[in-house]
Amino acid sequence: MAKKDSIKAFPPGRVSCSAVVIANPASGSYFHYARQMEETLAYLRRSGWSVELRLTKEVGDARQQAREAVAQQVNVVIAAGGDGTINEVIQELAGSETALGVLPSGTVNVWAREMNIPLDNAGAYAVLLHGETRRIDLGKVNDRYFLLMVGIGLDAVIAQAIEKTPIKRLGVLGYLLVGAWLGFGYESFRAYLTINGRLLRRNALQIVVGNTQLYGGAIKYTWQAKCDDGLLDVCVVRRRSMLGRLMVVWDFLFHREQRQQWVSYEQCKTLEVHTRKPVAIQVDGDPSGYTPARFTTVPRALKVIVPRQTATGLFS
Repeated sequence: MAKKDSIKAFPPGRVSCSAVVIANPASGSYFHYARQMEETLAYLRRSGWSVELRLTKEVGDARQQAREAVAQQVNVVIAAGGDGTINEVIQELAGSETALGVLPSGTVNVWAREMNIPLDNAGAYAVLLHGETRRIDLGKVNDRYFLLMVGIGLDAVIAQAIEKTPIKRLGVLGYLLVGAWLGFGYESFRAYLTINGRLLRRNALQIVVGNTQLYGGAIKYTWQAKCDDGLLDVCVVRRRSMLGRLMVVWDFLFHREQRQQWVSYEQCKTLEVHTRKPVAIQVDGDPSGYTPARFTTVPRALKVIVPRQTATGLFS
C-alpha cells in the first residue's frame, strides 16, 4: 500500500487551488484540443480554481514557465501537450510542492495512458478535479530528470530519425514504420553496465531504463517497474539475428512470457552505462545526446494528480 501521506484528494470546488496551464501549440493534436481549452478553463474556474493559461513558443519555454509557477507557489501546473512538454515541466517541479496535472494532447501520451488519464478533454479535467495526488519517484540521467523511461540504442536512433518530421504525427504507427526500416540494419553495441556497483557486460540492441512500465504506448520493457519503490528497472535487449528481432518485437507487443528469454532484467538505485562508441539516448521519447550516462533514482520527488483508479501494479 502507498504511504498514507502520499495520497490526498483534490476536492472539487477547492477555492484555494491555483493552477497554471502550460500548453504546447506544436504538440501532436493540440489544435484539436485548443478549441476546447476555453471550455476547460471555464469549467475549472466555475469549480473554484484560479487558472492561468500560458502558451509555449520554443523549446525551454515550458520549463521557464514551470519555474515561475513554482516560485509563485502555484498548487498545480497542468501540462497541456505530450510527454515532451511534461518532461520539460518536471525539471522544475521536482522537489517542490507544486503538483503535476495533465491535459493530454501529444502524439502518443504515454504518461496519460500509463495512469489511465482519459485522452478526451472532459475526462482529463475531471481527473484534475476529482482525482488524487500521489508522490512518485523520478529517474535522473546525468543532469536531467525523467518521468517515464530512457532508451539507449535502437529506439533512440528511431527517435532522432523522426524528430521534427511529419511521420511523428502518426504516433505509434510512425514509430513502428521507422523502427521496421531501421531495425533490421541496426548493429548491436558493446555495453558496460555498473549496476549498484556491480559490472555487467552485454552485447545490446537497446537498453531501456524505466521509472514506469509503459513504453511507446504499446510495449512494456520494464514490466515490473513501480513508480514509488525507489528503484529503476533496467531491461537490456540482447543481440539477436534478423529473425530473432522479429520474435522479440512479437513477444513484447503481446506481453508474452517468452519475452524474458531475450533480455537481461535488473533493478537498481544507481546505474552507469559506458559503450565503446557513443550510442544515442532518448529521454521520455525525445533525443538527448549520447553515452556515457549515469542514472540515479530520486525517491518521492514529484507530486502528481492521477485518477483514483490507476493500472494495477504501478504503485507499491
